[in-house]
Amino acid sequence: MVKTKFFFLIALLISCKIGTGKNFFDPNSPAGLGLLLLGSESVVTMEFSTNRVQPGGVMYVSTNHDFTTKTEGLKLPISGISDDPILKIIPRSKFLYEIRMNPSVTSGKFRINLKDYYSNESLLVNPESFDFEIDSEPPILELRTGNGIDISELKSGFLDIVSNEDIVWDGNLSQVSLSGTAKNTLVVSDVIASPRNIRLLFAGNPNSNGGILTISFVDIQDKASNSQGTLMLPINVYAFKSGPNLNVPRRSCVGVELDDGRRMVLGGKAKKDFMFYGNGALNHAEFYDSVAKNFVQAPDMVYRRQEFDAVKLLDGRIFVAAGLGDKNGTSNDGLTSTEVYDPITNIWTEGPQLTVPRLFHKMTVLPNGDVLVVGGMSPFKPIQSVGSVELVHITDNPASMTVEFIGNLSDSRGKHTQIFSKEAGKVIIFGGERSDVFGPLSNDFTPNALESIEIYDINTKTLSKSTAKLYKRFNHFVYGLKNGEILIFGGINSRFDNAQPVLRAQIYNPITDTIRDHKNLLFGREYGSSFVFPYGKDQIIVAGGLEYRTVNGSTFDSIQETESWSESNYRFYMTSRSLNARWDGCNIRYNSVGGGMIIGGRVGDILGNTEEYSFE
Repeated sequence: MVKTKFFFLIALLISCKIGTGKNFFDPNSPAGLGLLLLGSESVVTMEFSTNRVQPGGVMYVSTNHDFTTKTEGLKLPISGISDDPILKIIPRSKFLYEIRMNPSVTSGKFRINLKDYYSNESLLVNPESFDFEIDSEPPILELRTGNGIDISELKSGFLDIVSNEDIVWDGNLSQVSLSGTAKNTLVVSDVIASPRNIRLLFAGNPNSNGGILTISFVDIQDKASNSQGTLMLPINVYAFKSGPNLNVPRRSCVGVELDDGRRMVLGGKAKKDFMFYGNGALNHAEFYDSVAKNFVQAPDMVYRRQEFDAVKLLDGRIFVAAGLGDKNGTSNDGLTSTEVYDPITNIWTEGPQLTVPRLFHKMTVLPNGDVLVVGGMSPFKPIQSVGSVELVHITDNPASMTVEFIGNLSDSRGKHTQIFSKEAGKVIIFGGERSDVFGPLSNDFTPNALESIEIYDINTKTLSKSTAKLYKRFNHFVYGLKNGEILIFGGINSRFDNAQPVLRAQIYNPITDTIRDHKNLLFGREYGSSFVFPYGKDQIIVAGGLEYRTVNGSTFDSIQETESWSESNYRFYMTSRSLNARWDGCNIRYNSVGGGMIIGGRVGDILGNTEEYSFE
């Protein structure tokens, strides 16, 4: 049976924990606080997950200082050893870094001297140095389940922490301590210890924020009874927490994170109370200020849009195309217009016109910077799906951008998903809704979920149809996996009275053009939000959306329960509950740190509230 690895953080031996109390340099102590109040520079603290490292292994360091703002990132000066034992340092967040060790350095001791690193930074460091030993078989602790502790509704429970070898430990409550940015999240009430397992009984604070929680176990010995000192386990702590309200409540919007860290929500349809926006479609845009925790006005788009799409270009600009709306707010039309936002000049500029109006379409940025626009739906009944595929050639000046017609899909579609496969050099287009018009009246159309997969080859600029068959679905999710395969899940298989959720996930291989069935979702859903876990190159969380609860599909409800998918063990599992059940909103994925924000949407009425799922 594959070993469960919902936590990727590895706990090893460490004797370098920074304590609290009267330490003059400790920012948590009264003395340290006094320094800060007097205007002194902040104290840089670090906690390493071990002081015994494996050749080719991994250790982690958590810190209160953001090194991602430095051009060179986190640097760890090494002394005491001829060959550099550190192969690579990877930021997992602003305050957590993964350190990959050099497999060719198999023995020895070394020191990391931070005083030298900070000598020109005018920052206090405590401790100033850390000593490490390379050990081929150190004891390892890891959490048995989960990718982190979700405290959105946590009140009590237990954590099982397993060891890779027999350990000798008294298991007294006094031998357990908590530190890190989330140290106030849990209170450990009891400990049950065995040679291979430590169970912590705890009470939680559901109002706590997420963060990094380091659990320290004092005086643990390994199976050879060699004194090992303190073992530490850094754990991700996640939480859904309420965010600030939008200035303009909306649904059918688009969210995006800019390269400079600003987070932006665009367009959508306004709440009835905000009908001074004409037909309800919005050109209004807002920035989320993650420091002040509020939304502030951003430049309005040129066009009012809902059910549109937006992508971030390779140079950091935002490209927006089509949707439903207009320029002056007097009518709702299917749009062919495009526009570009420049975050440097803070200006929207009109771009070229697409050849076909469309909404519920999808766009993909190609490696050369161009944008592929695929499918969509016509704006009015009888609703007809769009089959055309167009390529927008991106230039520095939006006025000089051009649109190239590529061809028509074998099956016209909207509400589909698509993703670029770097390994195959192709854009893969999955499922969607096809609507065929058979008469002139508003209801003279037949909507059908598609099982077909279509492929755009970026080298030949041609479209082809895959031989693989999808479970019929639209309004679903798609994610690229580490191994180059593609995970498809969620959505529904039809519209109106016979709508049913698709629980079965599938995995597509773009190299072999084959698809296989995967595990089931716990909740069938469409119109939901999804994003990658904080720190997570391993997890996906899915929140919100609609679930159809009856056999004939006539009853549906928005979903509050969330679930996650782990690439380590290839399964879905329950995570927690979001603060609001909502659908048809938008989300901003925090690509820089993981997690994200769920924005607006509707539960009956259109919402203006937001919530974040993150560790910060």
